[in-house]
Amino acid sequence: MRPSLCLLALTALLLPACGSSDDSGGGGSGGSGGSAASGGAAGTGGSAGVAGAGGTAASGGSAGTGGSGGTPQVTLGEPIEIPSEQHGEWVWIEMPEMKCSDGTTGGFAVNFIEDRSELVIYLQGGGICYDALTCSAGGAPSTVGADPLRTALDGSIREHRGIFDRDDPNNPLRGSNFVVVPHCTGDHHTGNQVSTYGAKDYHHVGYTNMTRVLERAVPTFQGASRVVLSGFSAGGVGITANYHQLATAFESVGQSPPYLVIDSGPFMRPDYLSPAAREKLRESWGLDGTVGSFCPTCFTEGFHDLYRRNAELHPGLRSSLLCNTRDSVVVTLYTVLNLGSTSFSAAKMEEGMNDLADYQASIAAEFAPGAHRVFYVDGTEHGLLNIKPISGSPGLSEFLTAQLGTGDWQSVRP
Repeated sequence: MRPSLCLLALTALLLPACGSSDDSGGGGSGGSGGSAASGGAAGTGGSAGVAGAGGTAASGGSAGTGGSGGTPQVTLGEPIEIPSEQHGEWVWIEMPEMKCSDGTTGGFAVNFIEDRSELVIYLQGGGICYDALTCSAGGAPSTVGADPLRTALDGSIREHRGIFDRDDPNNPLRGSNFVVVPHCTGDHHTGNQVSTYGAKDYHHVGYTNMTRVLERAVPTFQGASRVVLSGFSAGGVGITANYHQLATAFESVGQSPPYLVIDSGPFMRPDYLSPAAREKLRESWGLDGTVGSFCPTCFTEGFHDLYRRNAELHPGLRSSLLCNTRDSVVVTLYTVLNLGSTSFSAAKMEEGMNDLADYQASIAAEFAPGAHRVFYVDGTEHGLLNIKPISGSPGLSEFLTAQLGTGDWQSVRP
């Protein structure tokens, strides 16, 4: 399959897979709230077209986080304040310091409840952009739009499906507050660079945007008893790449390492993701200044080493990877990344996913005192956490409950 045809297929697959983002089917239980002021977040700074990852928070900020393992210094800002009458509703937090790929202002959505003891930070998926062709046909949004709760927040999330359903007794995350970050930078939330393809600039600053998010989320939930970091598709890639900076910030206020739940955004090993693809993403998204700052082996061994490196930097981390073994969107994505290879098929993905799980099991001691497990499903669907009820994937509720500390936690494979 030629790369251009793969991209057309990828666009067609990704847009419906991520849930409707228009007015149809919106609302859901609890409605969709309004917007809130951004408060005291840090400035982006930067030079030579590169967005700075540090910055200084506005008045009222608390002590900065550490900088271990290549993580930039971060000064925490003001907590997010949501009026009680908007609890249970989606509220948009506009952040002028956050940018989408077209340079417009970004932000994130929150849905809070009165009890602030549990938090889920969730990164959305949606497309890819790393050169002129993929940026035009890769399905990645370049803006959050004029009404982000309708145009940027996935319809499945607004409709409270999967982990966002607080009325589902099978959902182990039903008592959580939610912070949801749309994907509008095309870089799977991993970049820190403005790149030019043709005559157009693209702000690949997803990693820097996450720094802005944690500056607000950490002081809001510094007393939480449980923090879960998760993401779907491109967001699954992104939450893996951002785990270190997010976990470091939460640990700086006395938290244990957050849980990590990765949905349908796998890093397969080099036999399945070519070194050429890895180098292209590294160059286009400025990854030396993000994941490369704490995981230099990601550029020599492969991006899959992020799983091990996160566990090494944050002892006690309990992480999981959820995925259909023949996920049709992942198959198409890896075909595109591998320069249109005709050899990357559903069977190739299944082989790659099993190779990854076998490899991780063989180095299980390196994840100690934490652990990493997989929940694989024999299928082609894209997504397990927000597409359908948790009970729609038999065994998933029990798997997640065990990961969070109750029950015997073991990998599940077909």
